[in-house]
Amino acid sequence: MGFISILKGAFTELFRNPVLFIPKMISVTIWILPYLYLLQQARFDLAAARVSWGTLSATALIFLISPVWLLIDSMYPVLVEQQRKKKRLDFRAALDHVLGKFLKLFGLFLILLIAMTAVSTPFTMLIAFGYVYAFLPALLLGILGIAAIIFIGGIALYFVPTALILEKIGIAESLKAGFRMSKQNFSLVFWLTMASFIFLALSFFLEGTMEALGVAGFIFGRYLGGIVTVYMYVVNPTAYFEARKK
Repeated sequence: MGFISILKGAFTELFRNPVLFIPKMISVTIWILPYLYLLQQARFDLAAARVSWGTLSATALIFLISPVWLLIDSMYPVLVEQQRKKKRLDFRAALDHVLGKFLKLFGLFLILLIAMTAVSTPFTMLIAFGYVYAFLPALLLGILGIAAIIFIGGIALYFVPTALILEKIGIAESLKAGFRMSKQNFSLVFWLTMASFIFLALSFFLEGTMEALGVAGFIFGRYLGGIVTVYMYVVNPTAYFEARKK
């Protein structure tokens, strides 16, 4: 199955089983109020040139509920596997499966977050410098640097979370297995990562456009972004199973 076939297959799967959107819609619903509160507080802080307790508390709340997002999003490889093997979906079984791997998943999440933050810090500083001093070359270089890091990381780590979720392995083994699969299927993963970038940009565009319409637009945009995200979540394990055949 090639690049186009995988994209088409994921779309067909969602068309046949629209209930796959339910977990992500629940996740989006949980996050809406904290995000709205954070955005409101951030606007107040920006106008007052300060960081308030409201912003800090909203940020802390989002961090505290992040495990819910992690668990729900991690269900998708299991759901795709269920459909491939059993031709039916069992959301409870999928949730139980990822709950059993929660510590590993959270550990991987923290490792990747710390690594990406460390690598991107110089470029973040360039962006800040370019913005504060209105120096466009530094701003552009910083943005391009972070985009390159995300893209390269996306290729190298494309199969890592899915491997950890579906296989009986640990974090280190999933990093090795995922990287090896990406290396062996570089052309496919390259184009899938490019597609993910395009869909991610579409998601941000939809959310940003809708946000300009006020609170109702922001909420609608979040759900549209969630729909696009679910499609990417189905594409990834679909490609994983095809790559694993080789």
